[in-house]
Amino acid sequence: MTIRYFISPLLLSLGIAACGPNHFVKKGDAHLEGHRPDAAARLYQQALDKKPSHTTALRGMAAAHLARQQPVRAVVPAQRAASTGDPAAQELLIRALLTLGRAEDALRTAEKVHKADPDRAAIRQLLVESMIANNKLEEAADAADEKLIDLATPAARGMHTWALYRANRMDAAVAIAAEAVAIAPDDADIQSLAAMVFMKSENQLEFNRAHKMARALLPSSPQEALLDAVWLAEQGDKEGAIRALATLLGAYPREGKVSAQLGLLFAEQGTWEDAIRALEMALSSDPYKGSTSVSGVVRMTTGDNVIEGRRRGEVILIAKRLGDSYQAVGRHDKAAQSWQIGLNKNPKPTADAFLQVANAWERAGDVDQMGQAAQAASDLEPTNPAAHHALARAFDQSNNAEWAIRHAQKSWTLDPSQADVALLLGSLYEARGERRVARELYRDALRRHPSNTLIYAAFERVGGKRRR
Repeated sequence: MTIRYFISPLLLSLGIAACGPNHFVKKGDAHLEGHRPDAAARLYQQALDKKPSHTTALRGMAAAHLARQQPVRAVVPAQRAASTGDPAAQELLIRALLTLGRAEDALRTAEKVHKADPDRAAIRQLLVESMIANNKLEEAADAADEKLIDLATPAARGMHTWALYRANRMDAAVAIAAEAVAIAPDDADIQSLAAMVFMKSENQLEFNRAHKMARALLPSSPQEALLDAVWLAEQGDKEGAIRALATLLGAYPREGKVSAQLGLLFAEQGTWEDAIRALEMALSSDPYKGSTSVSGVVRMTTGDNVIEGRRRGEVILIAKRLGDSYQAVGRHDKAAQSWQIGLNKNPKPTADAFLQVANAWERAGDVDQMGQAAQAASDLEPTNPAAHHALARAFDQSNNAEWAIRHAQKSWTLDPSQADVALLLGSLYEARGERRVARELYRDALRRHPSNTLIYAAFERVGGKRRR
């Protein structure tokens, strides 16, 4: 047995001891910079095994988890590193909180850090972004005007543009976007975001220029970036997803899937006009525009059927949300048209869906369209009292008293609990001079609705008397 046998283990142990946490952190940083976050995370963990409070390792671990799309795991190491006052860790913590949809926590952290270090550019931008995430859009735009105007960087100009866009201050947004594209001609995201702003403001010349620059810098398909945006929405960062999709839209305005996802998120947040714009673009773009069948071709493969079924479902959802958005802004004719698109694609439409269309047409004042939708509902469900009620109203507004009475009577027979049907039917009998019939109808309705003052007033109008 040689002396090397005894010395080798000693040398090995000394070598391992010499590899302190800084050694692993340095290697981890190199892997993270080389876009190898899995390897970086392993090395940071080795550093933390040696020194659990190592700030740089904690910060690196948080960054690695974010790069691996694991924001939940990034929060704790980021918090521990940020508690030491590490600036980069504080920024990583706010980013992780935003990604998880913890907007209030992100804003609280950003405000605290900004108060301690008001000159830090990255924190100023994160503060504005956190305000937007909390739907404080006017405050965010004011903060951007105050805190970002002196930062002549692409990131700051991009956030400033976005804050103004979200507050619908389009003239100011256009001005800042023009500055952004000038200082960052090779930044694809800046060019795309500016193109989207120019498109909304109908500045065709500037849109063409920014759009052309963006497309020269980006791949032919937005699929990968689209998936990243959808992932953000799934994590809870709806505002981050909206910004990512809006930026994509500037470069890919004819990609229906991009505008569809953007419109659906806008509708979810109640940003109705932006939702309408994006969803209309989706329905007029591939893969949603036009017919879903090819004349003369019979599709036989399972894959085609699955894709067609999924696409049909997407069109139905887009049309539904578009109709909801139009209804929210009081454009009832457009709401009815949008919902009808979804019904046309739906192989199993419901009577309630047709009644929704009928009611929208009624509010829009189009009696013919109202009647057609109500008739479709009645054909689907002949015993649906609401469908007959809608038909009665349509015939009444068309001055066809006979058919109005027929359908009102049918609706009342099917469901005598409807006070508004009783009032309509009674008024129709009154108009025909049949006061006795109307009185008995109102009497019957009062037995079911004894506290309804409208029915009681109608009852007295046709000679009914209160019982003592």
